[in-house]
Amino acid sequence: MYDIATDHAPALSAAILLLAFSLVFVRLLRFLAGREALVPGHEGITGLLFIIDGLGFIALALGVSTTTWWRRPAALWLSATIVAYLVWVMAGWEAPDQVGIACKLIELVALGLVMRLKNPARTAWPRRLWRATAFPLLVSLTTIGIWIGGLAHPDALHAHAGAVLQPVASVATPEERVAAARLLADTKASLARYQDPAAAVAAGYKPGPVSDADPLLHFQNQANIGAVLDPDRPQALVYARTPVGLKLVGAMYQMPRVGQWGPDPGGPLTQWHQHEGICFSPLGFEFSFETPFWTCPVGSGSITTPPMLHVWIIDNGKSGPFAAELDKAARHQLTGRS
Repeated sequence: MYDIATDHAPALSAAILLLAFSLVFVRLLRFLAGREALVPGHEGITGLLFIIDGLGFIALALGVSTTTWWRRPAALWLSATIVAYLVWVMAGWEAPDQVGIACKLIELVALGLVMRLKNPARTAWPRRLWRATAFPLLVSLTTIGIWIGGLAHPDALHAHAGAVLQPVASVATPEERVAAARLLADTKASLARYQDPAAAVAAGYKPGPVSDADPLLHFQNQANIGAVLDPDRPQALVYARTPVGLKLVGAMYQMPRVGQWGPDPGGPLTQWHQHEGICFSPLGFEFSFETPFWTCPVGSGSITTPPMLHVWIIDNGKSGPFAAELDKAARHQLTGRS
């Protein structure tokens, strides 16, 4: 007798679905608050701030369709979110990754749109000038801040800027320790003939570009490009530029192709690495690393090197004989540079 009118069915169905989604949303918030994280690894205050940030964006999304004053709160909330992220990554509390960087890029675009949507005719010129300079400044600060965070606090798979480490086990087995010691001994024995750089040149090694910023000089041999971890045929010899001349400090093994990790007989002791996001000009000069937003300076392009493994035949301090770079103390002792 009292059936539901057909015209009311869509609205009632939407209300029921909204109620169900609301209950799920409340339970999700309770779950997140209990865990204090949006994803594993975001615990404590970081997870709580993620929840607050998400709720703020939900409120702003609702305000867009229900208010006329949402632009200023949206601009302030977006700016605060970006600045908070920069503080977190520069302090080492959060590692900059692709997801975080992509989110900042989206937030910067959203902030630019919010600032652009405001009617400029109703704004005094000091505010127009502030908006014109504040947004580019924030973009620059975001780029520099993420750079600083990545350089100052590399994660477990980054030895240094742009160097991605091969995933390996955390602890070496006794067999791997023996194999690593054998590789070091074989490399030292093979490199004894190249103490004089002239002998290296005679064997086909050619010095690479010299940079005042780099106290190391690599002599590369293209004839050895196909060899794989062969102590008799390393792809490059590494010399330190000391006050008394070039001193042989190690060898560099390199795989033939990008993304092809080499054999790691020593497990975590012989960990390969490859350089990513290096900006080169067409003339071969290195400019810099890519920005966090995957761009290079105008006129240059990004390259990725094949995986490489350094073997240092000198005492490399705390870093060890297979580190991705020469230990700072050893570098200073050899070259006088830090």
